Amino acid sequence: MKRNDSIRVPMFPLGLVLLPRMPLPLHVFEERYRQMMEQCIAADAPFGVLLHTGTTVQTVGCLARVDSVINTYDDGRMDILAMGTDRFTVSKMYDEKAFLEAEIEIFHDEPIARESGARVEKLTHAAVDDLQKFAQVAGYSLDQTMLDELSTEELSFLLATTDVFSTEEKQQLLEMRSTPDRMERATRAIGDSKDRLTMSHRIREILGKDNDEDISHLFN
Repeated sequence: MKRNDSIRVPMFPLGLVLLPRMPLPLHVFEERYRQMMEQCIAADAPFGVLLHTGTTVQTVGCLARVDSVINTYDDGRMDILAMGTDRFTVSKMYDEKAFLEAEIEIFHDEPIARESGARVEKLTHAAVDDLQKFAQVAGYSLDQTMLDELSTEELSFLLATTDVFSTEEKQQLLEMRSTPDRMERATRAIGDSKDRLTMSHRIREILGKDNDEDISHLFN
């Protein structure tokens, strides 16, 4: 969708932050949200995901589209896989139906200035390098082909999905409108986390501790 598009969509408040191009598996069991999903699937229409903290609902979120219906149950429940698409801000809420709807405006990152090209290229290389090292230390692998196909903005959002960030921090990264700034903040955090994991593994080796044994008190 284009910048400044204004549309009305159903809202799904959740206790998480959805980021663009990221998967969102859902087990839909409440009647109102079953109705909402059936409506979205039938019309091939998006729905909005907003972070619900338990006391407040954020006004900046991410649109999602149903990618596939994994399973349906006799009582109407369903398991679906949705994918994050565009970010939005809420301009008005509506509670006329069983589920919330909102008037929203799509937004994107600001264009990267030509003079920032060298900085962005350097950040991108550092981000991929730190992400690969973090994955290696954390014990999982990355698809290099997939990484190479991502735009700079998409890579910055991928970095933001890692577990090194709290829900609040992910919301802040979602709201940022500068790709280089998001990339820099995310890369720094992942690099720091990678260093802590490396130190933790080294201490375990020295002390002869198992990987699942708690040694957090050694870092206090």
